[in-house]
Amino acid sequence: MKIRRYLGSNTQEAILKVKMDLGNDALILNTRKVRKKGFLKFFAKPMVEVLAAIDDSAAKKDRGVTQYEVKALGTERENQTGNAAGEKNGKLEQLEKKVASMESMLKKICERMQIPEERLSVSYKEEKQETSAKVLQVFYDNLIKNEVEPEIAKQVIGAASSRIGDNASVNDVASTLYNVISEMLGKPDTIKLKEDKKPTVVMCVGPTGVGKTTTLAKIAASYMLNHKKQVGFITADTYRIAAVEQLKTYAEILGMPVTVIYSPNEMEAAIKNYSDKDIILIDTAGRSYRNKAQLDELKSLVLASGADEVFLALSMTTSPKICKEILNSYSFLEDYKLIFTKTDEALSSGIILNARFFTGRSLSYMTTGQNVPDDIEIVDIDKITKNLLRSII
Repeated sequence: MKIRRYLGSNTQEAILKVKMDLGNDALILNTRKVRKKGFLKFFAKPMVEVLAAIDDSAAKKDRGVTQYEVKALGTERENQTGNAAGEKNGKLEQLEKKVASMESMLKKICERMQIPEERLSVSYKEEKQETSAKVLQVFYDNLIKNEVEPEIAKQVIGAASSRIGDNASVNDVASTLYNVISEMLGKPDTIKLKEDKKPTVVMCVGPTGVGKTTTLAKIAASYMLNHKKQVGFITADTYRIAAVEQLKTYAEILGMPVTVIYSPNEMEAAIKNYSDKDIILIDTAGRSYRNKAQLDELKSLVLASGADEVFLALSMTTSPKICKEILNSYSFLEDYKLIFTKTDEALSSGIILNARFFTGRSLSYMTTGQNVPDDIEIVDIDKITKNLLRSII
């Protein structure tokens, strides 16, 4: 297998160089922006670096006559047509060296021909396995760069390694890794409305500052505008300054009612008041994952609501270590789905795979900005998987 780097002023130029050098079977392993070294070059426009790979067999198949070979042929012809008598001795020396080189090559070929077929088969198999191991290492490094926990990355690589055969190509390895990660992420699961015409109660919980209120406003707008459903708001977030006013502003724009409650005892009455709605969305105050008293209060609120759907909101900008602590602190929730916010601010998608692996809970929505109702979408498994591998599959 050949692995090479190419530089271009943009992605198209770099990939064009890959195709010209390695052919159409080349696999793009990684792309990134780089700057030339040196103080003055720091202010220059960054270049695009492409890491590409191709099997040796494919490289030989696509390889044509290069400009260097043409030049070499031209030089040889010039030497053949040269009439200078002073060059004859030099040509004889070159010819002797070529003959000696050919003899050495023939000797090696003869020695190789005497190797038993079984040994040649083992050697080829080991070479293929070594190639697969190198490719798997490249993808393992990409997962770590995407802030995937090492134990999860090792499990992904191990699962892929057990599926690929001895003769697996680079494309086979990449495709297998794609399937492994996609299976781990699972299919997204969104809000399921009741069929008995009773309102579906949906509650959103999570740490402070992850954007729960804005996320609920986006969900409310989507169901009202796109699905023509009647939505009611309940907010228990009376701790954060202007939190109630923020939700009231969204509700006024969307033409939805809002009920404010101050204790779990008021939850039942508030829900009954919206018996004519299709969906009841409950906003909660952000709770520190390190404050047990606040989490106990939230637990009482969840029980009082009897929510049909509970969503745990996580910010994509959260570090892997903090994310794991948050998930552990919210383990009192019997059942919930995962919402990921601030994806437009995140540099990697590792938190999604980490959260899915540690909780086993379904992925649902992800928000991509502050605009209501546009910046929300169902989790795209294909997009996340390719981002984690950082390759063109």
